[in-house]
Amino acid sequence: MTSDITPRIAPAPPTLDQLLRLSAQRGGDTLALVDAPDRPLWADGAPRRLTWNQVDAAVSAVAGRFFEMGLPSEALVCVQGLNVTDTLIALLGCIRAGLVAVIVPIDFSPAEIVGVAERLNAKAILAARRMGDVQPLRSLRHLVDESIADIRFIGAFGADLPGGTVSFEDCIGYPRSGVITRLSRRERPEESLAIMTIDRGPEGDFAVARNHREWHAAAAVLVAELGLSRTSRLLCPMAPSGLAGLAGGLVSWLSTGCQLVLHQAFDATVFAVQITMHGVTHALLPDAVLRAGLVDGLFDSRKLEKVAGLARAPYTAVVPADAPCPIPHFAVLGEIGIVPMRPLEDGGFGLEALVPSPEDAALPLVEAGIEEGGYLALRGQQVPGIGFDVSEREVSYPVGAEGWVSTSYPASGTAERSGGLLEITGARYGRPMSAQEASLLHEPSQSVDTSKANQPLAGAA
Repeated sequence: MTSDITPRIAPAPPTLDQLLRLSAQRGGDTLALVDAPDRPLWADGAPRRLTWNQVDAAVSAVAGRFFEMGLPSEALVCVQGLNVTDTLIALLGCIRAGLVAVIVPIDFSPAEIVGVAERLNAKAILAARRMGDVQPLRSLRHLVDESIADIRFIGAFGADLPGGTVSFEDCIGYPRSGVITRLSRRERPEESLAIMTIDRGPEGDFAVARNHREWHAAAAVLVAELGLSRTSRLLCPMAPSGLAGLAGGLVSWLSTGCQLVLHQAFDATVFAVQITMHGVTHALLPDAVLRAGLVDGLFDSRKLEKVAGLARAPYTAVVPADAPCPIPHFAVLGEIGIVPMRPLEDGGFGLEALVPSPEDAALPLVEAGIEEGGYLALRGQQVPGIGFDVSEREVSYPVGAEGWVSTSYPASGTAERSGGLLEITGARYGRPMSAQEASLLHEPSQSVDTSKANQPLAGAA
């Protein structure tokens, strides 16, 4: 099946930093990045409203400070920050300086941050002085001092910082002459490591590595389905601490050159105000928000074109009955990939099996299938580790035959005409269906053969 939401990425896409420079050249003084008005409730500092030129200048300032601190090329920097402009500038500053940001989930304790830094041999940490009423920075500073981790410095978002901590505000204002450009040691810069995230497995947390090409592909699924363009205004409450927030916010913003409006999830009143205040055309919503019914008044704006629902558990996806605009849904499958969903006959949602046509030379952005053990598997350009050696850092996921990577979600399949949908049957790391159990759900001629691990949708492709 060839889908209208499986665009192919150019053979050599620009890096994320190149996208920023391009948008600054095109957009200049156009508003690019906006904080939520209630930022002071969550983080130090007044809300920022930055043009593309201002974002570009701030990123260069941060990169210059990193560069002059002597961090080696491709050194890892652990970053823990809220959904505010500072965090995105820090990530882009790492990339411009030739470093690699490791995004640490916002619910990680100082001890867990230090543990990640030690395990990955990170050279620096950037963290918030406070996140709401929580102030973890002093204990983090103490733990690093007591740790054997080779941390060159700790940077922080906020004011009244403990001694020995580099102020992120000072980094943004750091004087620069000339342009910092650290060339990648790789022949193809788009294949260099860009940003790492943290996934959680049955045996603990582990790092997931993606290069620039793979981040492009993860965002392209959302961009294509939502129809984002340079004139779009995207409202994103997804924290930049994992695949959903980074692909849906940071990378979608960079790849389209649209305006990105940030929101610290979740305040329905503030969210509605932002939609009106900024003339928002597109928005992302965690499916949990839709399920909780926190959407009253959110869809009153006539400028809203689409609102995407992102679900960690696909079978719980919800579409409000009174929604005046389309609400496409996406399954976020751990940190492995993002897959569009389509309605099933029983009112639930299934994952669309995106199968390339024979004449397609490039891998599609994502394919969904059922591996031999009965778990949902993904492969494609957005899936981490395909054709990219991360063995020196930390293994992301074991890659199976034909490039398939298990999501650890039990699955079954249904066939419909020339294509198909895959259905999640339980929680991640739950027991998969046996081949005999799966076959009972389908007509004999359309049964899913879980032994055909090399088929995009076994029995229906």
